[in-house]
Amino acid sequence: MPQQSPPPSPIAPSVAGVDVGGTFTDAVVLTADGPRLAKVPTTPRDQGEGLVAAIEAAGQRPADDLRALAHGTTTATNAVLERTLDRAVLLVTEGFADVLTIARQNRPSLYDLSAVRPAPAIPRDMVVPVPERITVDGEVLHPLTDEALDDVVAATVALQPDAVAICLLFGWADPTHERRLAAAVGRALPDVHITVSADLVGSIREYERASTCALNAAVGPTMGRYLQRLSDRLPDTDVTVMTSGGGTADLDRMVADPVHTLLSGPAGGVVAAAAAARSAGFDNAIAFDMGGTSTDVCLIRGGEPVVSLAGTIDGLPIGTSTIGIHTVGAGGGSIASLDAGGALRVGPRSAGSDPGPACYGRGGTQPTVTDAHAVLGHLDTLAGGTMTADLAAAERALAGVEGVTATGILDVVRAAMARALRRVSTEAGVDPDSLALVAYGGAGPLHASALARMLGCPATVLAPAPGVLSAVGLLTAAQRREWSRTVMVSPDRLRDTLDALPLDERAGAPDDDGDVRTVADLRYVGQAHELRIDVDPDAGGDLGTLAAFHRRHEEVYGYALPDADVVVVTVRRISRRPALHTDAVTGWDLGPATPATTRTADLGNGPETVAVVARGSLRPGDTVTGPAILVQPDSTGLLLHGDVGTVDAHLNLVVQHG
Repeated sequence: MPQQSPPPSPIAPSVAGVDVGGTFTDAVVLTADGPRLAKVPTTPRDQGEGLVAAIEAAGQRPADDLRALAHGTTTATNAVLERTLDRAVLLVTEGFADVLTIARQNRPSLYDLSAVRPAPAIPRDMVVPVPERITVDGEVLHPLTDEALDDVVAATVALQPDAVAICLLFGWADPTHERRLAAAVGRALPDVHITVSADLVGSIREYERASTCALNAAVGPTMGRYLQRLSDRLPDTDVTVMTSGGGTADLDRMVADPVHTLLSGPAGGVVAAAAAARSAGFDNAIAFDMGGTSTDVCLIRGGEPVVSLAGTIDGLPIGTSTIGIHTVGAGGGSIASLDAGGALRVGPRSAGSDPGPACYGRGGTQPTVTDAHAVLGHLDTLAGGTMTADLAAAERALAGVEGVTATGILDVVRAAMARALRRVSTEAGVDPDSLALVAYGGAGPLHASALARMLGCPATVLAPAPGVLSAVGLLTAAQRREWSRTVMVSPDRLRDTLDALPLDERAGAPDDDGDVRTVADLRYVGQAHELRIDVDPDAGGDLGTLAAFHRRHEEVYGYALPDADVVVVTVRRISRRPALHTDAVTGWDLGPATPATTRTADLGNGPETVAVVARGSLRPGDTVTGPAILVQPDSTGLLLHGDVGTVDAHLNLVVQHG
């Protein structure tokens, strides 16, 4: 049964952000009466059904003046994770047909003799070699003849693909051959999705480029069909989709380049978490998003999410800019079980939304994290009070696995989440005692205090509506496009190189409301990976960029080599246009302002009397002292002994940990 806000009256032209998760679909609709939120079960077969249901549950009929929608989707993500990929062909330079199979020779599990590499998005028997060769300098070494072109097209047609990826060696240096192939394939197969590497990833590293193109092709038709159905459902609504890089893009762009949506949902939450941290006075923080299926974490530095140049999904590299999110299979619906050795494991299998955890009362029989919370007294209602937790079903589920206890489930899942948080903090050279923890997602606030203590974070920030924060991020994320090109020049030639490069139409051009930002990826000569540096013409020109690189290198790695040679590997132009909603979202209805009550609950030291505080009753300046259970329409939170939470002017609850 969906959780929803009272319908606004009257209905006015509005905008909405809708984030589709593995268990719930979250909606925030901004109307003349303020934000309206809703949580409904995700509809895996067609996410658009749940999307429309969430908007309606928030009191907005999609056909009535829904002016714009920003959407976070897992359609492409699920296709990769579940390997329900479209039939795609990869065209590569002759002699490089095994590029996806060979991949990189690193071994993530060095001593695991049974480790299995992830299967590429396009299998080897769907790879067609192309007799051509272009050098790293863009010179044609072996021309692509008309006869060879015809043979390649014929071989491609014979494989009956739904999509074609074209990724030739050094195609970024001269895309002529790739575009000739695209035109010829398009004539022979006019209804096939075509990916050209020079247009998608204009930078070095052949394997990463090929993997990105293969992923783009292998999810292209599926994503295209989904977005077409969504457009048909909302014919009068301007729909944009969240990208992995932390911005939104229009439907045409996402149909052509769906690889940019592989981290779509989590990216929206991180954007909003960074804004929440800034509003609470923390420029450095960790975003911690625990939903029903997984947990996503990301480092925030200087008020902005850290951007990665080397994202991955299911072990496959993505050669486009992505917010540096690390994901683990730990969520409220994660199933607890015993492994072959009798040890307790929690996740990555999830009960999902159907049947969901046992306490949902929908037929679930396996114990989950949410069931553990119900048994311990942390939850008595779900989905904003519209669903009563079935405590008896939760107890039966836990009793069905010998030796499993509710506290044991929480200990195991928190250990997994703490490892993820350390991955983006201590393992990245950042001490958690300088970071706040921004907890959100339906289950995040339940674990925030315990995890902050495990890491040593001094404070936790709970935004006004943490359960739907990813949907808020969709509304406040700027529209964004990126264009890149590898240049391999010394820093003193950077300015001249930039002046000689066109502003590619795929990156867009600035208008009255937008801007174009230039960044460069630099490294010391001999290094294998780069650091991204802003190119600011007002900060010393080329010398200013070089100095910024040395500072950044010392910050990340603990040392700098100011006398060493530096090379500019790739330049990127990023265009940004205003978000659907450029101001902070205010006017939240956080539930009824009810007096505090008490409940018997176990917060780790056995059953005790715990205060139950409604977020709707708190005003700026109010304080809450743990132990306490925080209730509101979209989530439930826990404050442990020694915690003191203070409501700030933005309605964030900033919790200091004793």
